[in-house]
Amino acid sequence: MEGEMACIDVGKNMAQLMREHPGLSRLLALKGIDCGECLASEVDTLADVARMYDLDLPALIAEICGLEGQGQTNG
Repeated sequence: MEGEMACIDVGKNMAQLMREHPGLSRLLALKGIDCGECLASEVDTLADVARMYDLDLPALIAEICGLEGQGQTNG
């Protein structure tokens, strides 16, 4: 699953996404996922993370977009 979906571009790597959406790092940390410390964040996408941690990608995207709508992902 590549390209832009809703409020987040799932084709970007996690390092890019976390820079653009700082709340994403907090959201993933609550799920026990620490992408900020992982070297793979330079190559793994959100879809990769969802697959590796058995997360529902559309639900995760909806959660991220919900936070963004509340102003919580941009710092």
